[in-house]
Amino acid sequence: MNDLDIERLNYVRVSTIIAKQTADEMALISPDVLANAGYRGTKIHNYCTTYVKGLWLPEMEAEYAPYVQAFIDWYDKKVKKILFTNTRLYDDEKKITGEFDMIVQLKENNRIAMLDLKTSANVSRSWPVQLAAYKHLCEVNGFHPEIYYNIHLKKTKSAIFELKEGIKTMVTPPKVKSVEIPHGDLTASWEIFSSALTCYNFFTRKEAC
Repeated sequence: MNDLDIERLNYVRVSTIIAKQTADEMALISPDVLANAGYRGTKIHNYCTTYVKGLWLPEMEAEYAPYVQAFIDWYDKKVKKILFTNTRLYDDEKKITGEFDMIVQLKENNRIAMLDLKTSANVSRSWPVQLAAYKHLCEVNGFHPEIYYNIHLKKTKSAIFELKEGIKTMVTPPKVKSVEIPHGDLTASWEIFSSALTCYNFFTRKEAC
């Protein structure tokens, strides 16, 4: 590991910058709910990445399978080819880093698109801000997606559980649909992220403005 690799270990993550701005919103949600949502999101992301890489997809938990299937249905219909997955990028000037989910070539007009998967119950205002930061990191590192999408794997009907002999068992899995959210001009969203980074640098990194 060279000196730059060591220095990059201390770069602030895009998600950390955004989390500073959404802390009040997150504080309204039970820690258990947040933990479960985070675990679910990680598992679903991993399954989806496994699928697009063409690797063997193991048997999934019944609760997560509808999310993954909703993504697969969208992916098979819309995507021509996977180009990159789970790639961490760095900006050595701003000392920030972020890892995007995937960059693909779409069947429609062969456009190159960055996809960021979301499994939360509701759309967040932070999503385009996150993508604007990824867009900046892409430009710094020589990646040039033409369009940026959130793919919202949205639960439309909750799972049904029943309690038998003290054990909670799912009898009906949730229903999930894949909602395509394209983002056009991300200039305003980048300005929001850049302002948040300036505040982070001043208050947390103790840097002068």
